[in-house]
Amino acid sequence: MLLEINQLTKTFDAGRVKALAGVSLQLAAGKIYSILGESGSGKTTLARLIAGLERADEGSITLGGSLISSIATHLPPEKRPIGFVFQSYALFPHLSVQQNIAYGITTLSNWQERVEEMLQLVELKGYGKRYPHELSGGQQQRVAVARAMARNPELLILDEPFSNLDSTLRIGLRDELFKILQRTGVTAVFITHNAEDALAISDEIIVLLEGQLLQQAAPQELYQQPATPYVAQLFARLLPLSKKVLEAFSFEPASDKKYFLREHDFRINQTADYQSTATVRQMTFMGKYYLLTLDIGGQFLQIQVPQPVPEEEVTLAWSAVDLLVF
Repeated sequence: MLLEINQLTKTFDAGRVKALAGVSLQLAAGKIYSILGESGSGKTTLARLIAGLERADEGSITLGGSLISSIATHLPPEKRPIGFVFQSYALFPHLSVQQNIAYGITTLSNWQERVEEMLQLVELKGYGKRYPHELSGGQQQRVAVARAMARNPELLILDEPFSNLDSTLRIGLRDELFKILQRTGVTAVFITHNAEDALAISDEIIVLLEGQLLQQAAPQELYQQPATPYVAQLFARLLPLSKKVLEAFSFEPASDKKYFLREHDFRINQTADYQSTATVRQMTFMGKYYLLTLDIGGQFLQIQVPQPVPEEEVTLAWSAVDLLVF
């Protein structure tokens, strides 16, 4: 394994705020990972601990077989073979693109050649003499990636790289960045709160909640076999199914289990493993979809459908394979 984290714990405010609580995980070389979680989940704290920008209270971090962090050991950030792309890009406004990329590598004999390699890598050849304010947001991001990659890091960390971009631009730059990382083969870690981005770019996704690791798995496994309801709802709206609703579908639930379906797993007027008659109580046009309020045996359920449903009575169905049980 390239990176091994063992029981990492970090607190702030004199121990009153626990940002990370005994997190352990492993990252293999050459893969792309996402650390996914909402604000306050501990994902940025974890990234800063890996990079050496914070010191852990407990636990250890090993990179390439060398201990870089423990209670007794703290290798400074500049001595760690880790590149870090900040959310704000942190480019020096008074330095040109070339000078920004060269920052930290001018002691190398071939630093100018290395800068040109990085400009070509991020497809900004010919932009070396420009300044950050003369670039678009996407171009600034690529300069930040080039600067981080110039040191030839073993691990590249990108902190919320798409959060400052609108949705259309984000998707394009996400695809570009993915191709750049694939060409280099560098191990990369994306810090993100966006599940769609995580699914699109990751070999594995690491889910954090309130400083705890909930699950680490490949995107398909994480989606199909979520460890908790929280993990499941990251990728689609999750609908809890009461005992009465399940019984209306002739499904007998266990008393010690909780049952859920993702909203898009329901089928209208189709056959499946389980089905029931439902009454449409309300249909609301929401632009991209229609919101149906359904009455199933006296229990109400709201689902989204792409087209209006003219019938007052419909058949609502779902497949056993889609049922999530916790």
